[in-house]
This record gives sequence, C-alpha cells and structure tokens, in this order.
Amino acid sequence: MRIWRAVVGVSLLALLLAAGAVLAAPTPIVQPAAADPLVGLTAPEPAFRTESREVRAGELAGKVLREMGAPTAELLAGAGRSLDSVSPGDVFNLDYRAGETRPFRLRLVHDPAMVNELVWDGKRYVARKVPVPYTVEEMAAAVTVTSSLWSAATSVGFSPAQVLDLAKIFEYDVDFNTELVEGARFRLVLDRLTADDGSQSVGDIRAAILDNGGKQYVAIRYRAADGTTGWYAKDGSARRKAFLRSPLEFLQVTSSFSTGRYHPILHKMRAHKGVDLAAPTGTNIRAVADGVITRAGWAGGHGNHVEIKHEGGFSTGYSHLSSIGVKVGERVQQGRSIGRVGSTGQSTGPHLHYEFMVNGVHKDPMKTIVPVAQPLPASEKAAFAAARDALLPRLEGATELTAGAVADAAEDRGPGR
Repeated sequence: MRIWRAVVGVSLLALLLAAGAVLAAPTPIVQPAAADPLVGLTAPEPAFRTESREVRAGELAGKVLREMGAPTAELLAGAGRSLDSVSPGDVFNLDYRAGETRPFRLRLVHDPAMVNELVWDGKRYVARKVPVPYTVEEMAAAVTVTSSLWSAATSVGFSPAQVLDLAKIFEYDVDFNTELVEGARFRLVLDRLTADDGSQSVGDIRAAILDNGGKQYVAIRYRAADGTTGWYAKDGSARRKAFLRSPLEFLQVTSSFSTGRYHPILHKMRAHKGVDLAAPTGTNIRAVADGVITRAGWAGGHGNHVEIKHEGGFSTGYSHLSSIGVKVGERVQQGRSIGRVGSTGQSTGPHLHYEFMVNGVHKDPMKTIVPVAQPLPASEKAAFAAARDALLPRLEGATELTAGAVADAAEDRGPGR
C-alpha cells in the first residue's frame, strides 16, 4: 500500500511539474503577413453617368431629347419657355444615377457663364439657372471673315449662340445673309472667362467695330442710370433702328431682289417683289418692326401669308409659312415671332418670301433706308462719352485672333475683376 501511494504521489508531482513548465513558457508571437497596399482598394464608383448631345442646325429641344431617349414630355413641361431658344452648338447633358433609367438632371450649356438645369424632385422636373464660377478678364481682339462669320468666330472660341449675338449688334445696318463681304473685320473689346479647371471661353462683348466693304460701324455697349443697357454709335445715337434688315437671323439668301426674276413654278418672267430667304422648315420668322397685323391666312400662291402695317406708310409681307402665330388686328413688337418658315403655296422648297412696301409700292428691303431710333437723353451723354473714350483706343489696338486663340490672347487684357 505504501509503495502504491508513493507511485501515485510521484506521478502527480511529475504532472504538476510538467503543467507548470507549460504555463511558464512564453507564448510565441506570430507575425502577420505583410499587407498588400492595393488589396481591397478599387476605383470609386462615379456619382452619376452623363449622356451628351450637341444641338444641330434647325433642331428644336424636343427632337434632341427624343433622340437621347429622355422623358421628353416631362422635361419640356418643367422647362416652360427656357428651352425655346436653343441654338446650334448648345449642349444637352443628361445625368443618370447608377441603376436608374430616369435622368435626375438635365443641364443645358447655352450661355458660357450660366447653365440651365432641370432637376427631378421626385414628382416633376424643376427649372433653375446656375451660375458657373469664372474669373473675368477684359481683352481686345479682332476676327477677320475669310469664308463666313460663323466659321471665323467659332474657330476662335465663340459659341454658336455668341455668333448670333455678335451679328445682332449690327443687324440694323448689315444683312448678314447678303452684305457681309470677304475680309470683313470685327474688332472687339470682350470678356474672357476662365473657369476653375483652367478652361477659357468668350464672355460678353463691351464694344465693337465692324469694317465691311469700305464702310465702318461702331457699337458701344452702355448701361444707363436707370439700369437699361443698349448699343450706341459714337455720337450716342441708338444702334436700334425702326426696322431690322432681315426677318431671319443669319441665314443664306438664295434670291436677291430683281424686277425680272424667272418664276420657278409659273415658268414665266415676272417681277419678284421681294427676297427669298432660304431656311429649314420651322425656322422662326421675326416681325422686322413694331406694327399691326393686317393679314394672317391663306393667300393663293403666297400660301400661308402675314402682312404687318408699320408707322410712316411702311408695310411688310411674309409668305409660304408652315404655320402662322399671329391674328389680324394683333399688335406686335419688333423681333416678335409671327410664324415659321415653310413651303406652302407656289413654292419649290422651304423658304421665306419677304416683301417691303412704302405707301403700297414694293421696295428692295435690302436697300431701303428707314428711320433710326431715339438717341441717348442729354443727361446720359457725358457718362456715355467717358465710357466710349475709354473703349475706342482699345478697339484700335485689337489683336487678331487665330483658331483656338482665346486662351492664348494674353496681350492687351485688362485686370481681373
């Protein structure tokens, strides 16, 4: 028995010593494998994707949106009138969030300093105009027309809408459909806009000189004390005149005024008492002056026809319209839309036949001289003269722009402001 107890005691002692040795031994430290800094890191998902489409000549907003597969009716309903005046070169951007088929936003880039947005609020699209942050510098630049104003101006950085704005400055003096000649030169004082990303574009024009066919036209932009802004000649007379030179903006004339034009449908010579202005069907037609609608409807070979009586014995006629937007007796202001270009009546293709009459006698609208608008009031002349005298020297020293040169025209610029 004693021997057994001794054996058990020795065995227990051995187990206790072994356990103590195990408990006393330090725990080994296992080093983790070196982490790969690229493991688990992926490019962040973009917040949204954007589909873009540039407006082409003759296109309306609805056509562009339909081709982009957008909810056109809802977008147009939310836009109101803000999409009525899109121009070639404007860009529609539709922004979509991941997994969604309805764009949460439409961005229309029309004015270089502003973006028109339509944002989905869960029930409808709400329109807003968002300013784009720019640094503004004043620069003096010149643009020479070698083939067309359109190509000359867009090649140096003007947007299509800005080309139209440039033409509008002189639209009372020059018909850009027929009278702008090769070598015509624009000298401009304008704003150069630099965005946060460094991209640059053309901003507002502050003064301009047009040399065309041996004639010179000067336009100074002036803000009067009452806040109204207009364009004026060097002597302070308003550049806005009683009549526009053309009812269409910046389009090609295919038939100039003649008393012996061969009529393409009647197949005989007859007086063509007006001018034919070629334009795509649906192009907007403007009233060339304030007046009252005296005719609006079908007129035989003239098709859909509108006539306007103006003050001073003047009247104008507009033929072959695809649609008429005015009624007899309605008073319209200069520039008001009165209809759309078409090919109704005796017409071989879409165009506007435009007539100009003085006391009932047809005159060439491209040559007839019409009264000018009122000049600045005497109280504004001193302030206008100061603004003019500061801008004219800069116009004289304008630097010729070449293709893509807006970003490089650092010479002769004013301080940032």
